Formats: sequence, C-alpha cells, structure tokens
Amino acid sequence: MADSPASAATGIRPATRSLAPGWLVAVARFGRPFLPVIGGVLLFSWGMVFVAWLLLPQARTVEVVIPPGTADLVARGESVEALPRTLLLRRGDTLVLLNQDDQPHRIGAVWAEPGRATRTIVGASLQDAGAVACSFHPGGSIGVSPQARPGVEQTLFPTALLFFPLTGATVLTLSITRRLSHA
Repeated sequence: MADSPASAATGIRPATRSLAPGWLVAVARFGRPFLPVIGGVLLFSWGMVFVAWLLLPQARTVEVVIPPGTADLVARGESVEALPRTLLLRRGDTLVLLNQDDQPHRIGAVWAEPGRATRTIVGASLQDAGAVACSFHPGGSIGVSPQARPGVEQTLFPTALLFFPLTGATVLTLSITRRLSHA
C-alpha cells in the first residue's frame, strides 16, 4: 500500500486495524527476533533431559536378605518384618537372595541354600507373575510388581522445568544486550 503524500511528508503512517488483541501483537513484535533462540533453548533443554533419560540404568540389583530364624517364624505363622511384601522388578534386573537362615528358602524357582547368596536374572516369567511362591512369607507367596523404565514421554515435564527459566533468562539477557547496543 502506497503512503499518501501527507504521511510521506510527516513520516506518520495511517493506523491499520488489527484483528489480533493488542497484547498478542506486542508479544509477536517483541518475540519475533527471539524465536530462533527460543527454539534452540527448547532443543537444548529436551536434549539434556533426553541424555539423562538414556543414562538411567537398564538393569539393577535387587537384594533380598533372609535373616536368621526366618524358617522358625514362618513355621509359627509369623511374618518377618525385615522382608519385603512385594518386589519391584524390571526385566534384566539381578535378583540376589542372601540366605542368612539355617534352612533353604525359595522364591519362584530360585533356591537359596543356608548361608549362601543366589543370583538370578529376572525374566518375563518372574517379572509378569504378579505373585510367586516363596518360603519366607507365612502366606507362601510374595507379590511381584513389574517396574518398567519410564517411557520417553516422561521427559516432557522435566524439559518444561528446564525450558521456561532458561528461556526467560536468555530472552532477558538478549533484550538487555539489544537495548544497550542501540543506546
């Protein structure tokens, strides 16, 4: 649109009517130079959280210590407070049964002889069982809850926690720098 001779002489352009609210126009005008920076900060934030997610251990060691006197307590129908009611296991975890009792104990198909530690790698059959037979609980079974590695979608909330403060600090720094360079 060509400027009128009056606006060309005064340098004042006629007002144009915008359909967007005034605050949105101001944000768009202010934020436009910062869009690449904001995008970069978003990618940086998600990249940092994604690397932390990748570094989560795939497998871990879950140790169950069977204290002395467990067989006697179970025979009397008493529970052993030191033993977990439920095991949280991931596929690939190493389950270690450390039997300090004078009787052999089992969990599922894994037997632990007295005074020995038995190691087994958790497979799908143990992880997905829900409950397995065990000799160190009065009820004769222990609950097994599958615990998977959190999905990649779990990185969204930590990314937002990192992104917003970094973006605010970056935009504030750049806007101050721009104003000082134009002064």
